[in-house]
Amino acid sequence: MIEIETYLRDSGGKFVQVDAYTARPADADYVEGAVRIAIHGVEIIGISEWDYVDQLWAYVASMVPQLSATGYAATYFPDQPIELSFRQQGSQVLVSAKSGNDAKRASVSTSDFVAALRGAGAVFFGKMSELLPENADSYSESRRELLS
Repeated sequence: MIEIETYLRDSGGKFVQVDAYTARPADADYVEGAVRIAIHGVEIIGISEWDYVDQLWAYVASMVPQLSATGYAATYFPDQPIELSFRQQGSQVLVSAKSGNDAKRASVSTSDFVAALRGAGAVFFGKMSELLPENADSYSESRRELLS
């Protein structure tokens, strides 16, 4: 089972699921929020690893074609020393997050994981294009990369 949810952090510090968010983010260049990825009940990343969520999603979007091309993709969070990686293992992908000496990981079907990423990313980039239309071009570019 794969769960991928995106949250935006409102001006009061509360995390709201992106599809329910209605206010314009305070800073169009630094949108705070979190991506929660849980696989088979193991939370790889979550709200406690919040960061600049639109930048993080752009990084994740670029990981999808890289995983397909090379079997491995990794990125660091925009403003934290957290490494997120995807490693192909046959028909499975090992999804890992490392922060210092702490590591969380789980394996799942690659095709199911990529489909879940694409679905959650499409929702995120679509909603962000509505909330911050001045950034719509960059969100569309990231969405295209995610779907490639």
